[in-house]
Amino acid sequence: MPLLFTTLPNLFIPLAYIGPGAGFALGGSFLFALVGILLAVVAVLAWPLRGLLRSMRGRGKRRPDAAKRVVVLGLDGFDPVICRKMMDDGDLPHLSAMREDGGYRPLLTTYPAMSPVGWSTFATGVGPSGHNIFDFLSRDLATHLPVLSSTKLHRRPSRSIGPVPLPGGGSHFELLRRSKPFWKTCAETGLASTILRVPITFPPDKFGGKLLSAMCVPDLRGTQGTFSHYTSVEAHGAQQGVRTTGGVRLELDQTAPNIYTSILTGPDLPDGSGSMTLPVCATVDPVARRAEFTIGPEKFSLGANQYSEWIPVVFGSGGAKAHGICKVRVTSFEPGFSFYITPVNIDPRNPAMPISNPPHLAIALSRLQGRFATLGLAEDTWALNERVIDEQAFLDQAWAIHAERRQQFFHALDRQPDGVVSCVFDATDRIQHMFFRYLDQDHPANVGKDTEKHKNVIGDLYRTADALVGETRAKMHQDDVLLVISDHGFKTFKRGVNLNSWFRENGYLFLKTDPDQGPLPAIEKGLRYEVADVDWPRTRAYTNGLAGFYINVKGRENDGCVDPSDASALKKELIDALRGLPDPERTGEAITELWDCNEIYRGPYKSNAPDVIVGYKPGYRADWDAAVGAVSGEVISDNTRSWSGDHCMDPRQVPGVLFSSKPFAVTRPALLDMAPTVLDLLGVDAPPHMTGSSIFRKREGTG
Repeated sequence: MPLLFTTLPNLFIPLAYIGPGAGFALGGSFLFALVGILLAVVAVLAWPLRGLLRSMRGRGKRRPDAAKRVVVLGLDGFDPVICRKMMDDGDLPHLSAMREDGGYRPLLTTYPAMSPVGWSTFATGVGPSGHNIFDFLSRDLATHLPVLSSTKLHRRPSRSIGPVPLPGGGSHFELLRRSKPFWKTCAETGLASTILRVPITFPPDKFGGKLLSAMCVPDLRGTQGTFSHYTSVEAHGAQQGVRTTGGVRLELDQTAPNIYTSILTGPDLPDGSGSMTLPVCATVDPVARRAEFTIGPEKFSLGANQYSEWIPVVFGSGGAKAHGICKVRVTSFEPGFSFYITPVNIDPRNPAMPISNPPHLAIALSRLQGRFATLGLAEDTWALNERVIDEQAFLDQAWAIHAERRQQFFHALDRQPDGVVSCVFDATDRIQHMFFRYLDQDHPANVGKDTEKHKNVIGDLYRTADALVGETRAKMHQDDVLLVISDHGFKTFKRGVNLNSWFRENGYLFLKTDPDQGPLPAIEKGLRYEVADVDWPRTRAYTNGLAGFYINVKGRENDGCVDPSDASALKKELIDALRGLPDPERTGEAITELWDCNEIYRGPYKSNAPDVIVGYKPGYRADWDAAVGAVSGEVISDNTRSWSGDHCMDPRQVPGVLFSSKPFAVTRPALLDMAPTVLDLLGVDAPPHMTGSSIFRKREGTG
């Protein structure tokens, strides 16, 4: 049976809820907000004392040549090839100035080249086997189902005295990233730090600094982002029977001429018997092309091609309330009426769970600057993939979130004169994912879609990023150092590879319906088999996620069938067979290289890695079905989704970028070096667990 379709970070694939489910911290949100406000007042009053204590703690622990402040501006997915061409053409003056005044190099990424892996390495100064993040997804060893790799939900019965919740009960998340990030070392040394929206920081680290969580913050339903699309009867017919990934499609009830009603779904009821909902009503003026909306008690009006402001929504009543925010956009006035509601984000003004450190930081920012997106991957890529919204609607959303982030970043720069300030901007990643097809006339995703209107979007994106660098440079002081980095680059994604289908064709994976002997029946085009359909006692190798594949090892996986003593030989056999995998419909290979995890990882969490990391040739990536462990009839197929650019390929082909306002010595810097580099600039020795080293210290064999 198909699973509930929800979104996961950068994959946006079908998976059951990964959020808190029943309860969702209900009953605690009012008290949490009240305590947060009181803590904010205390924090303001204690600020002078905290500054003095920080100064005293840091005395004698920092070298005298240290920078006063280090600013790290993260541009997720900023590509060195596009960047260099635009610099050479004179289109990126501020980055060009940094290259001339300080230094620039491509930045070696992680194996695999993915945001959760790369930014975890940035934070900790160790590789994937040192911080335990290898992919967007891992797999449940008992069920083989894909699970989120970075957070784990722990469910405990709620405890209370009357209406007052007691600590220690209820559901809570655990951050699965291991090792210690550099900002904790800064805090231990008495240095101030503000860390804004760096991926894989949920739940937020508890330390003596400020942090606003990013990737893996759930929506109010407990998913990684579930949109809602509402259509009238006239518009709904075309959607009948359509499988929707990343959201839900609902048919509107027409209660009177031009009056439509439905519901907005929120978190689960505390007893698990269903979901909380709010009534939604839209009164349409088709002549004026305008709609009056009511969601709960909130009323607002929208025209065509227009987003609402953040609309506060409250689910539940009494002490069991959950506060969220969402935006609305009309997607059609005719033929038929339809509108889109973003995933319901946790309300930063009234969060149902901590999304920042200290917890009152999110509350204070929302009261100072207005409500803002809190969802880990706030830009709704699946709504565009599913053609629920169009390209312009996606851009409007992405740039609005970018503006919120910019305001938060500059607020920190203006108010923190020392220590470290780091902020990651996501638009450079999300927009490239969804608009890379405009750079490639022959991209399969161009069929039936616009190829002209937005053809300059990626160039404009890079120019906007460059302007952000210019604004940041203007706020730097004499003793500051600015680093501009990205976690990986970008390439076109034209063809998807389903290794599960290859494993089945070559006798390494079997479905329950497959015969014991003889040829296997073909899988019809468009049909796929899920994880539960796989015959695991007969299956020796399988994939899910985007990084690589696993051996079905006896004693490790449930229903494992490969003896541990045979696993290494099987890995070598598969690596040799898959290296140079030919694409029968195109000239050339789909896979350039594969790496045995035992040969590239040395850290304490190596056993949690995929057994083999796959390096796809640029233009290829694991396909959408393989990412969730499904088996389809084609090994290699066209990628026709708007998500047309990617980086989950051979890491050697997708480095990031590194710009520094200060010249540096190393000629081949890596993401692994960023944490010790920040500490070195601040005059602090890197802790011994970090395996990277400062780019400002010459290494043996470097010029």
